[in-house]
Amino acid sequence: MNDFPKEEFAIRISKIQENLEKDSLQAVIITSPSNFRYFSGLDSNFWESPTRPWFLVISKKNSIKAVVPSIGMTAIEKTLIKDIEVWQSPNPNDEGVTALKKIIKSFPKNSNIGFELANETHLRMNIQDFINIREELSDYNFVDASKIIWNLRKIKSRNEIENITKICSIANKVFDNFPEKIYANITEREATSIFKNELIKNGADYIMYMACASGQGGYDQIISNPTEKKLENGDILIIDTGSTLNGYFCDFDRNFGFGKINQNSIDAYKRLWEATESTLENIKPGISCSEIYYLLSKNLVSKEKNAASVGRMGHGLGLQLTEPPSIMENDKTIIKENMIITLEPSIELNKNVMLVQEENLLITKNGYKLLSTRTPEKLPIVS
Repeated sequence: MNDFPKEEFAIRISKIQENLEKDSLQAVIITSPSNFRYFSGLDSNFWESPTRPWFLVISKKNSIKAVVPSIGMTAIEKTLIKDIEVWQSPNPNDEGVTALKKIIKSFPKNSNIGFELANETHLRMNIQDFINIREELSDYNFVDASKIIWNLRKIKSRNEIENITKICSIANKVFDNFPEKIYANITEREATSIFKNELIKNGADYIMYMACASGQGGYDQIISNPTEKKLENGDILIIDTGSTLNGYFCDFDRNFGFGKINQNSIDAYKRLWEATESTLENIKPGISCSEIYYLLSKNLVSKEKNAASVGRMGHGLGLQLTEPPSIMENDKTIIKENMIITLEPSIELNKNVMLVQEENLLITKNGYKLLSTRTPEKLPIVS
């Protein structure tokens, strides 16, 4: 991983080995891009090619082993991994499966072998291959290891914090200067193009996520790509960016009004800001995600509904745009020092008209540190 010392990954491997021992797992097999990157340091967007699976095998005693297609050999050799096995790929008849089975069979029978099988993880391999491995090696127990992995990843290291802080700072600067670069009748697509160019100019590596929406007094969604719609008098534009530096994300949004905005929307914007402000006063280690959700939502969710229109009101942040935990009523995760989370309250004004505000923050020993510049208390207006 760019600018990360190999010692960072050695510590991560050591920590998961301790947890494998504690949870009676013989090994964990990693296939997903973010976890592969987290434990190996491989810095690549080659994951966009879905043709080839990649495997990391971390056992509780042996050194980490990579089983990768031959095209990845040189890249893997630059990481701390020295035990590497390759095969020629694409090979639909045997995409590393023979090598993987051989490694599994080197462990004692009835061993627990972990895979990424539960929430917010996934197998990046042929599912039929996984089923066949499980059936052919029925004297091994294939179990979910996602909890072990997330317990490590939720707590950020100094290097991770520095990179997330820096990409948030880059996005802060672009957002702060953005009203000076847009104008009435600009299209959503033109506005986001300006925003993307400014992010790259200021040091972002990639813009992996850029959602944009607009409408009279609000918008109807917060996840889609920009369109050719022109920004007119009374419109509110939202841009939500997930930009990266060394693989680590920022994830926050800002709203911009065009011309004269109706009073209901101005009032709703203020309620969102005040909900976040009062919630921030309570953020510190020991508070639960469900408690944060209650604080954010108690004055925003309509009496006729049991939940806000977008569901959760924040999440974890790191190598992925969204990570556990979720700021949700049913998530009892306790917030700890060096977690990085988002607060993302939303309010529904009318059917298909909503407003959202989002902040990124680091949990400190006694409270929090904002990584995003605080959302303006008053809606920025583009004349």
